Amino acid sequence: MATSGQTPVPPPQLTRILSTTDFSPSADIAVQWAAMLAQRFEAQLILLNVIDLSFLLVPALPASGPIVYADYDVLHSFREEAKRQMEQVQQRYPKALTKIREGSPRPVILEEAVDVGANLIVMGTHGRSGLAHMLIGSVAEHVVRHSKIPVLTVPLPKE
Repeated sequence: MATSGQTPVPPPQLTRILSTTDFSPSADIAVQWAAMLAQRFEAQLILLNVIDLSFLLVPALPASGPIVYADYDVLHSFREEAKRQMEQVQQRYPKALTKIREGSPRPVILEEAVDVGANLIVMGTHGRSGLAHMLIGSVAEHVVRHSKIPVLTVPLPKE
């Protein structure tokens, strides 16, 4: 509530929701939440998959000879699988805009949110802890810490 002399802050408008998917069960649940919110607020739903290219930086360990990095065939397989799975997601959410990008998921998700003018990011959490969390890190945690817009994280329900 504004007091005298203050300009009231307009309520936030939810017009574009960016939801990420790595095609895991936790991502599927997050996409369901995003779709529900998009329908409720008549917002555009953008579904994003980021092909993590960090595997290209891990050298193979040949018995002898130069270090060999992952080749084009591996990258092509990742691209084709992402395209196939995203087509299945598109069938479940026909009104959604689907996008596939390549790179490190942490910055790419934040960049995509800006590029599409998202008002909200919705993403699943895997619930990693301990060593797995330390080694892999949490993409969701990074996005929450660095996003300039609200982020809704959706955990995988406990069974």
